[in-house]
Amino acid sequence: MALEAAMDGWRPCPARRDSRWDVTIGIRETLSSPSGCGDNVGISRADQTPIFPAMYSRLPSTYELLEALAAAPAPAPVPASVSAVGATPWPQRLGRAFWLGFVGTLVATLIAAAGLAIWRLVLKHPLAPWSIRLTEALLVLSAACYAGAGLMRLPSVLAVVRNPLRWQATQMDLDGAIENALLRRLGRIHPLQLQARQRRVALQLRLWEGMARTVGLLLALAPAALVLISGLHPLPHQAEMKGSLLWLYAVMVVVGAAFYLYVHVQCSRPLRRLLHVLGEAVEINGRLRG
Repeated sequence: MALEAAMDGWRPCPARRDSRWDVTIGIRETLSSPSGCGDNVGISRADQTPIFPAMYSRLPSTYELLEALAAAPAPAPVPASVSAVGATPWPQRLGRAFWLGFVGTLVATLIAAAGLAIWRLVLKHPLAPWSIRLTEALLVLSAACYAGAGLMRLPSVLAVVRNPLRWQATQMDLDGAIENALLRRLGRIHPLQLQARQRRVALQLRLWEGMARTVGLLLALAPAALVLISGLHPLPHQAEMKGSLLWLYAVMVVVGAAFYLYVHVQCSRPLRRLLHVLGEAVEINGRLRG
């Protein structure tokens, strides 16, 4: 009897569905609902609460799509008890203060060092001992502020190192929520328009990546070309230029790698994400219209 009573209260759990399937169902219900005309996206449900953002009535610009992918989701409402105490914890405020102190002291250190260099090398005046001590003190203070800002971020960094899969899953869920929201907003756009925009984005992506590889390769090969030229045609003071060439090669390699990383993070990665979202929107809208 106890087993039968337990079975009477048992209900099967609903099966998990793919997020793309949820997006397809949401777009289908939005398009078929009587209130989903124009930019109104209310879905006919029991509570009559719109859960999707406004759908695009036309294909927006590429920069607007990139801004939609870069936008963070709306934060959850903060309870009154938490907001009364203060939503920002003190370690975050202290870390921000340390970072601002580091930026300020670093700028002051650079200005002081430039002034000392001009005073000594351009004006040919001897340096006062207190000016050198002041520059060193500013440098030490900037290093201390940087270390303090790093210590304030140490718990979050240790949490990422301790469980990197959790951090990666959280980032994937956040990116997936943003991409699904953009897919729902593109539900009214014709697949042919999306395909045309997808081809243009793919072209821009190839141009950016090709430019980054070319510039990085030229920066890395420039010192090697100088060494080759010096081997074919001996340069004046060639024996004294070996150390300078090695330093130049190291600087060029670092600058080329930094430039390639900057272009990848700031240009290639957002364009690649947009290309992926446009491809999914073409597939979903094509099936809905078919």
